Parts: sequence; C-alpha cells; structure tokens
Amino acid sequence: MSLMKRFGMDLGELAEKAAGAARLESWDEQFDALTAVFEECGERANAYFDPHFAARQLVRECVTEFQTERALIKGELINV
Repeated sequence: MSLMKRFGMDLGELAEKAAGAARLESWDEQFDALTAVFEECGERANAYFDPHFAARQLVRECVTEFQTERALIKGELINV
C-alpha cells in the first residue's frame, strides 16, 4: 500500500476515534479518549518520512473532527 493511501486511512480512522471521544458523556472520559487518540497520532506518524509534519496533520484533523462533532451535539453547527 502506498504511503499516501495509508495516510488517508490513518486520517479517517483517527478522525473517527476523535468523533467518538466527542460523543462521550463526561469531560473526563472525553479527555482520556482524546489523549489516547493524540498518542496514537504520534505512534502512526512515525511510519512517515517526516513524522513531525505527519503528526501535526493527524492531530489537526482529529481536533477539527472533535470540534465539529461537539458542535453538532450542542446544535451549534449549521450548514456543514
């Protein structure tokens, strides 16, 4: 599998985990789940030529997905 395809799959899987963290009930559960997602971002980033850049991109996508899911839950997001 090419690295681009693998990176796309990593983005999708980690973003889904971040969205799942946003759906948890308590802030403590969300924090723990999101921390685990960020750690996994770092682990997966090591497979790429520039791990620092890859980690930054993976974390950015996860943060965006988490924020979007929280906004949807709170009913604050219109016209996604």
